[in-house]
Amino acid sequence: MIAFFQALGRFGILYLNLGIVLGFTFGALILLRPVTGRLLRPKHQVWLWFAGWYAGFLIQIYNFLGLVVRLPFSFRDLVIPRVQVRGGERAMPLYILEEAGEGPTLLLPGGVEATLPNDVFETLLVVIGVIWLVTFVAALIWNKKQERLLQQLGRQGEKMDRETMAQYGILQDNVVVRLCEGLPASFVRFGHEDGVGDGVRFVICLQKELPQEQLRLILLHEMEHIRLHHAWYKAIIVGVQTIFYWWNPVMWLAYRLTCRDMELACDEAVLEKLEPAQRREYAHTLVELGAGRPLWGNLTSFGECDAALRVRRAAVWKRWGETRTGLSAMLAVALTLFFYCGGPVSASGYVEATTEDWDTYYQSMAWVEEAQELLENPQWQPKEIWSRAEERLLVLDTEDQWYSLGFYWNGEEYYLGRANPMEQAFHDGYTRLG
Repeated sequence: MIAFFQALGRFGILYLNLGIVLGFTFGALILLRPVTGRLLRPKHQVWLWFAGWYAGFLIQIYNFLGLVVRLPFSFRDLVIPRVQVRGGERAMPLYILEEAGEGPTLLLPGGVEATLPNDVFETLLVVIGVIWLVTFVAALIWNKKQERLLQQLGRQGEKMDRETMAQYGILQDNVVVRLCEGLPASFVRFGHEDGVGDGVRFVICLQKELPQEQLRLILLHEMEHIRLHHAWYKAIIVGVQTIFYWWNPVMWLAYRLTCRDMELACDEAVLEKLEPAQRREYAHTLVELGAGRPLWGNLTSFGECDAALRVRRAAVWKRWGETRTGLSAMLAVALTLFFYCGGPVSASGYVEATTEDWDTYYQSMAWVEEAQELLENPQWQPKEIWSRAEERLLVLDTEDQWYSLGFYWNGEEYYLGRANPMEQAFHDGYTRLG
């Protein structure tokens, strides 16, 4: 069981490392808001935020952006002290380090290092594994419960027929509109209505008591959320923040600002479609309903985020020209490249190793001495040796303790990188070598 939680701990460290670097990245974007708020359209601000959220969701994306999109200099060069060096090229950040041949270390920008005793680190792995598992399960349960509550809330309302929806310009078959009494705020939810296979992807829930003109304006706003993919964005962001990065206060602030920019982007898109008198009515609607209670979950709510700011923006709204919009988009792309791409990359000659290289290293039994040093046990000796692929062994020692051994190629020779204890070993597909 301890080995299981240690494995989870090592997995959790991946997200701890990525959460630290995303905290630095989002912190820098927050500091730049006085400038980017003037130069970028809100929808481009959302692009910039979501690039980070999506990379935080799929760590392979963050690694890919560092490997493939190479830049002479980027923000990642400033804040990533070191990257993984195991098994080929990597661009994943390391602040909490456990690399081959080195003791566990905490690294911070500026070259500050703090080496941890092995026993402390093994305990820390268990603690991280337990915390990660508990929060992961709790977040999944809570999010699922919230989704059910929102579904029940929507089903209590009156379903708008397709003919009426068409009068409001809603022709998509995957959208459902419901008019609900006593709703705290109008919202659009990403997800099914009756279950998988019902063909529904978005459910718009509106306050039934709204006057006709306000109903139309809010429907326009919610349809912009759908057109700009905000409901899908929000579903990913909520899951990422609650499951992986709940411990980072900077990312909670970034979450709030992302939601604010989504609302501003939709406000702007709606205002572009309205006449001057209708824009005044939209601003009036924001005054009345923009301060509604925000709802948490896979949804975007009309009452979310800083009604006063949204009203001020609506009051002084001016149409963006094509040239200014193009410059905004180019700046958003440039900032995305600078903040999320490039950075340090570790390269190894792992792929250049041959079977003869591995056979020579294995038969020399030099790895036994390396294991003795790594385990700090000069008496350690293998009793059984099993293998399913090169560069990886299962070893039972003379004290009947199983170990998983991993080996790495540095371009010239192999070396033992890890020796993880195991409660037992399964030999399906393995060949005994000794």
